[in-house]
Amino acid sequence: MFQRMRQGWELTKKAWGVVRSNPQLTKLPLIGGALAVVAALVLVLPGIVLASSDSDVTRGTGYALIALGSYAASFLVIYYNVILAAGANDALEGREPDLEAARRTARNRLPDIAAWALVSAIVSLLLSVLRDRGGAAGRIAASMGAAIWGLVTFLVVPVLALEGVGPVAAIKRSGKLVHQRWGQQVTGNFVIGGISGIATFVGVAIGVLGVVMITSASTASIALGGVLVLLGLCVAVAAAVFGGATRGVFGVALYHFVAEDRAVGPFTNNDLASAARAS
Repeated sequence: MFQRMRQGWELTKKAWGVVRSNPQLTKLPLIGGALAVVAALVLVLPGIVLASSDSDVTRGTGYALIALGSYAASFLVIYYNVILAAGANDALEGREPDLEAARRTARNRLPDIAAWALVSAIVSLLLSVLRDRGGAAGRIAASMGAAIWGLVTFLVVPVLALEGVGPVAAIKRSGKLVHQRWGQQVTGNFVIGGISGIATFVGVAIGVLGVVMITSASTASIALGGVLVLLGLCVAVAAAVFGGATRGVFGVALYHFVAEDRAVGPFTNNDLASAARAS
Protein backbone atom coordinates (compact mmCIF):
# COMPACT_ATOMS: atom_id res chain seq x y z
CA MET A 1 0.00 0.00 0.00
CA PHE A 2 2.71 2.50 1.01
CA GLN A 3 4.79 1.46 -2.00
CA ARG A 4 1.86 2.18 -4.29
CA MET A 5 1.26 5.55 -2.64
CA ARG A 6 4.94 6.46 -3.03
CA GLN A 7 4.87 5.55 -6.70
CA GLY A 8 1.65 7.51 -7.16
CA TRP A 9 3.27 10.51 -5.53
CA GLU A 10 6.23 10.27 -7.91
CA LEU A 11 3.89 10.10 -10.91
CA THR A 12 1.95 13.09 -9.58
CA LYS A 13 5.12 15.16 -9.07
CA LYS A 14 6.24 14.47 -12.62
CA ALA A 15 2.83 15.37 -14.05
CA TRP A 16 2.78 18.60 -12.03
CA GLY A 17 6.32 19.35 -13.18
CA VAL A 18 5.06 19.34 -16.78
CA VAL A 19 2.29 21.74 -15.80
CA ARG A 20 4.71 24.07 -13.99
CA SER A 21 6.98 24.13 -17.04
CA ASN A 22 3.99 24.97 -19.24
CA PRO A 23 1.81 27.27 -17.10
CA GLN A 24 -0.44 28.10 -20.04
CA LEU A 25 -2.01 24.67 -19.51
CA THR A 26 -3.39 25.70 -16.11
CA LYS A 27 -5.86 28.18 -17.57
CA LEU A 28 -7.71 25.48 -19.53
CA PRO A 29 -9.32 23.63 -16.58
CA LEU A 30 -9.89 27.03 -14.95
CA ILE A 31 -11.78 28.38 -17.97
CA GLY A 32 -13.72 25.16 -18.46
CA GLY A 33 -14.69 24.99 -14.79
CA ALA A 34 -15.66 28.66 -14.64
CA LEU A 35 -17.87 28.38 -17.73
CA ALA A 36 -19.46 25.23 -16.31
CA VAL A 37 -20.29 27.11 -13.11
CA VAL A 38 -21.82 29.94 -15.15
CA ALA A 39 -23.95 27.43 -17.07
CA ALA A 40 -25.12 25.92 -13.80
CA LEU A 41 -25.96 29.33 -12.32
CA VAL A 42 -27.78 30.52 -15.43
CA LEU A 43 -29.73 27.33 -16.16
CA VAL A 44 -29.66 24.84 -13.29
CA LEU A 45 -30.48 27.20 -10.41
CA PRO A 46 -33.59 28.68 -12.11
CA GLY A 47 -34.51 25.14 -13.09
CA ILE A 48 -34.38 24.00 -9.46
CA VAL A 49 -36.65 26.90 -8.47
CA LEU A 50 -39.14 26.17 -11.25
CA ALA A 51 -39.07 22.42 -10.56
CA SER A 52 -40.49 23.05 -7.09
CA SER A 53 -43.62 24.68 -8.57
CA ASP A 54 -47.09 23.13 -8.26
CA SER A 55 -47.73 23.70 -11.97
CA ASP A 56 -46.92 20.74 -14.21
CA VAL A 57 -45.87 23.03 -17.06
CA THR A 58 -43.61 25.12 -14.85
CA ARG A 59 -42.18 22.04 -13.20
CA GLY A 60 -41.49 20.49 -16.59
CA THR A 61 -39.75 23.67 -17.70
CA GLY A 62 -37.64 23.50 -14.57
CA TYR A 63 -36.58 19.92 -15.24
CA ALA A 64 -35.73 20.86 -18.83
CA LEU A 65 -33.53 23.73 -17.62
CA ILE A 66 -31.76 21.45 -15.15
CA ALA A 67 -31.09 18.89 -17.88
CA LEU A 68 -29.89 21.56 -20.31
CA GLY A 69 -27.65 23.19 -17.72
CA SER A 70 -26.16 19.87 -16.67
CA TYR A 71 -25.42 19.00 -20.27
CA ALA A 72 -23.92 22.42 -21.00
CA ALA A 73 -21.66 22.16 -17.94
CA SER A 74 -20.55 18.66 -18.95
CA PHE A 75 -19.87 19.75 -22.53
CA LEU A 76 -17.78 22.76 -21.48
CA VAL A 77 -15.63 20.76 -19.06
CA ILE A 78 -15.00 18.02 -21.63
CA TYR A 79 -14.34 20.53 -24.43
CA TYR A 80 -11.60 22.25 -22.44
CA ASN A 81 -10.24 18.91 -21.24
CA VAL A 82 -9.77 17.90 -24.89
CA ILE A 83 -7.89 21.16 -25.50
CA LEU A 84 -5.80 20.40 -22.42
CA ALA A 85 -5.05 16.87 -23.66
CA ALA A 86 -3.91 18.18 -27.05
CA GLY A 87 -1.73 20.83 -25.41
CA ALA A 88 -0.33 18.36 -22.87
CA ASN A 89 0.56 16.02 -25.72
CA ASP A 90 2.74 18.76 -27.24
CA ALA A 91 4.48 19.32 -23.91
CA LEU A 92 5.07 15.62 -23.30
CA GLU A 93 6.49 15.21 -26.81
CA GLY A 94 9.00 17.98 -26.10
CA ARG A 95 7.23 20.73 -28.05
CA GLU A 96 5.95 24.09 -26.90
CA PRO A 97 2.20 23.68 -26.39
CA ASP A 98 0.32 25.35 -29.24
CA LEU A 99 -3.01 26.20 -27.63
CA GLU A 100 -4.47 27.57 -30.86
CA ALA A 101 -3.74 24.24 -32.56
CA ALA A 102 -5.16 22.47 -29.51
CA ARG A 103 -8.35 24.52 -29.83
CA ARG A 104 -8.58 23.59 -33.51
CA THR A 105 -8.30 19.95 -32.50
CA ALA A 106 -11.21 20.38 -30.08
CA ARG A 107 -13.28 22.23 -32.68
CA ASN A 108 -12.67 19.43 -35.17
CA ARG A 109 -13.93 16.98 -32.53
CA LEU A 110 -17.07 18.96 -31.65
CA PRO A 111 -19.61 16.30 -32.71
CA ASP A 112 -17.72 13.62 -30.78
CA ILE A 113 -17.31 15.88 -27.74
CA ALA A 114 -21.02 16.76 -27.82
CA ALA A 115 -21.99 13.09 -28.02
CA TRP A 116 -19.60 12.10 -25.23
CA ALA A 117 -20.91 14.94 -23.05
CA LEU A 118 -24.44 13.60 -23.58
CA VAL A 119 -23.42 10.07 -22.63
CA SER A 120 -21.54 11.35 -19.58
CA ALA A 121 -24.48 13.51 -18.46
CA ILE A 122 -26.97 10.64 -18.86
CA VAL A 123 -24.80 8.23 -16.86
CA SER A 124 -24.31 10.85 -14.13
CA LEU A 125 -28.09 11.43 -14.02
CA LEU A 126 -28.85 7.71 -13.76
CA LEU A 127 -26.31 7.25 -10.97
CA SER A 128 -27.75 10.26 -9.17
CA VAL A 129 -31.29 8.88 -9.41
CA LEU A 130 -30.09 5.49 -8.15
CA ARG A 131 -28.27 7.16 -5.25
CA ASP A 132 -31.25 9.33 -4.27
CA ARG A 133 -34.06 6.82 -4.69
CA GLY A 134 -32.49 3.42 -4.20
CA GLY A 135 -32.03 3.56 -0.45
CA ALA A 136 -28.89 2.20 1.15
CA ALA A 137 -28.47 -0.46 -1.55
CA GLY A 138 -28.88 2.21 -4.24
CA ARG A 139 -26.22 4.42 -2.67
CA ILE A 140 -23.78 1.51 -2.54
CA ALA A 141 -24.57 0.49 -6.12
CA ALA A 142 -24.25 4.11 -7.32
CA SER A 143 -20.87 4.51 -5.63
CA MET A 144 -19.60 1.27 -7.14
CA GLY A 145 -21.01 2.21 -10.54
CA ALA A 146 -19.38 5.65 -10.44
CA ALA A 147 -16.01 4.11 -9.51
CA ILE A 148 -16.21 1.54 -12.32
CA TRP A 149 -17.38 4.15 -14.82
CA GLY A 150 -14.54 6.45 -13.82
CA LEU A 151 -12.00 3.67 -14.33
CA VAL A 152 -13.35 2.52 -17.68
CA THR A 153 -13.62 6.03 -19.12
CA PHE A 154 -10.42 7.54 -17.69
CA LEU A 155 -8.69 7.61 -21.09
CA VAL A 156 -11.71 8.73 -23.12
CA VAL A 157 -10.52 12.35 -23.35
CA PRO A 158 -6.99 11.47 -24.58
CA VAL A 159 -8.54 9.03 -27.06
CA LEU A 160 -10.94 11.72 -28.32
CA ALA A 161 -8.13 14.26 -28.61
CA LEU A 162 -5.46 12.03 -30.15
CA GLU A 163 -7.40 9.42 -32.13
CA GLY A 164 -10.50 11.36 -33.17
CA VAL A 165 -12.97 8.49 -32.77
CA GLY A 166 -16.62 8.67 -31.74
CA PRO A 167 -17.81 8.42 -28.13
CA VAL A 168 -18.80 4.73 -28.23
CA ALA A 169 -15.50 3.75 -29.83
CA ALA A 170 -13.67 6.01 -27.34
CA ILE A 171 -15.33 4.27 -24.38
CA LYS A 172 -14.43 0.83 -25.77
CA ARG A 173 -10.90 1.96 -26.51
CA SER A 174 -10.47 3.51 -23.07
CA GLY A 175 -11.88 0.43 -21.34
CA LYS A 176 -9.53 -1.84 -23.27
CA LEU A 177 -6.48 0.29 -22.53
CA VAL A 178 -7.31 0.64 -18.84
CA HIS A 179 -7.90 -3.10 -18.57
CA GLN A 180 -4.43 -3.73 -19.98
CA ARG A 181 -2.61 -1.48 -17.49
CA TRP A 182 -5.15 -0.48 -14.85
CA GLY A 183 -2.61 -0.25 -12.03
CA GLN A 184 -1.09 3.02 -13.21
CA GLN A 185 -4.46 4.69 -13.52
CA VAL A 186 -5.49 3.74 -10.00
CA THR A 187 -2.12 4.63 -8.48
CA GLY A 188 -1.59 8.02 -10.10
CA ASN A 189 -5.20 9.19 -10.24
CA PHE A 190 -5.84 8.20 -6.62
CA VAL A 191 -2.98 10.38 -5.38
CA ILE A 192 -3.89 13.30 -7.66
CA GLY A 193 -7.53 13.10 -6.57
CA GLY A 194 -6.52 12.77 -2.92
CA ILE A 195 -4.30 15.85 -2.95
CA SER A 196 -6.88 17.87 -4.85
CA GLY A 197 -9.68 16.70 -2.56
CA ILE A 198 -7.80 17.55 0.63
CA ALA A 199 -6.86 20.99 -0.68
CA THR A 200 -10.47 21.63 -1.73
CA PHE A 201 -11.71 20.58 1.73
CA VAL A 202 -9.23 22.97 3.36
CA GLY A 203 -10.37 25.79 1.09
CA VAL A 204 -14.04 25.15 1.85
CA ALA A 205 -13.33 24.94 5.58
CA ILE A 206 -11.50 28.28 5.51
CA GLY A 207 -14.37 29.82 3.54
CA VAL A 208 -16.99 28.50 5.97
CA LEU A 209 -15.02 29.89 8.91
CA GLY A 210 -14.93 33.23 7.10
CA VAL A 211 -18.71 33.20 6.62
CA VAL A 212 -19.21 32.44 10.33
CA MET A 213 -16.99 35.36 11.27
CA ILE A 214 -18.81 37.68 8.86
CA THR A 215 -22.10 36.94 10.65
CA SER A 216 -20.67 38.27 13.92
CA ALA A 217 -21.24 41.85 15.02
CA SER A 218 -17.59 42.76 15.33
CA THR A 219 -16.17 44.95 12.57
CA ALA A 220 -12.76 43.33 12.91
CA SER A 221 -14.32 39.86 12.66
CA ILE A 222 -16.26 40.86 9.56
CA ALA A 223 -13.11 42.14 7.88
CA LEU A 224 -11.13 39.03 8.82
CA GLY A 225 -14.03 36.86 7.70
CA GLY A 226 -14.00 38.50 4.27
CA VAL A 227 -10.29 37.79 3.95
CA LEU A 228 -10.83 34.16 4.95
CA VAL A 229 -13.65 33.72 2.41
CA LEU A 230 -11.42 35.09 -0.32
CA LEU A 231 -8.51 32.91 0.82
CA GLY A 232 -10.72 29.82 0.94
CA LEU A 233 -12.00 30.53 -2.57
CA CYS A 234 -8.43 30.91 -3.87
CA VAL A 235 -7.37 27.62 -2.24
CA ALA A 236 -10.37 25.76 -3.67
CA VAL A 237 -9.79 27.18 -7.16
CA ALA A 238 -6.08 26.34 -6.98
CA ALA A 239 -6.96 22.79 -5.95
CA ALA A 240 -9.32 22.45 -8.92
CA VAL A 241 -6.69 23.79 -11.32
CA PHE A 242 -4.04 21.46 -9.88
CA GLY A 243 -6.31 18.44 -10.11
CA GLY A 244 -7.58 19.19 -13.60
CA ALA A 245 -4.24 20.07 -15.18
CA THR A 246 -2.24 17.31 -13.49
CA ARG A 247 -4.85 14.66 -14.25
CA GLY A 248 -4.93 15.80 -17.88
CA VAL A 249 -1.14 15.49 -18.27
CA PHE A 250 -1.08 12.14 -16.48
CA GLY A 251 -3.89 10.80 -18.66
CA VAL A 252 -2.04 11.66 -21.88
CA ALA A 253 1.21 10.14 -20.57
CA LEU A 254 -0.63 6.98 -19.56
CA TYR A 255 -2.36 6.83 -22.95
CA HIS A 256 0.97 6.79 -24.78
CA PHE A 257 2.42 4.17 -22.45
CA VAL A 258 -0.55 1.81 -22.73
CA ALA A 259 -1.46 2.39 -26.38
CA GLU A 260 2.06 2.67 -27.81
CA ASP A 261 4.23 1.05 -25.12
CA ARG A 262 6.42 4.14 -24.78
CA ALA A 263 7.00 6.75 -22.12
CA VAL A 264 6.86 10.46 -22.90
CA GLY A 265 8.01 13.59 -21.11
CA PRO A 266 9.59 13.09 -17.69
CA PHE A 267 7.96 9.69 -17.24
CA THR A 268 9.93 6.50 -17.78
CA ASN A 269 8.77 3.02 -18.69
CA ASN A 270 9.96 1.89 -15.29
CA ASP A 271 7.85 4.55 -13.53
CA LEU A 272 4.66 3.28 -15.07
CA ALA A 273 5.52 -0.41 -15.29
CA SER A 274 6.49 -0.55 -11.61
CA ALA A 275 3.16 1.01 -10.70
CA ALA A 276 1.40 -1.74 -12.63
CA ARG A 277 3.35 -4.45 -10.83
CA ALA A 278 2.59 -2.87 -7.46
CA SER A 279 -1.13 -3.16 -8.13
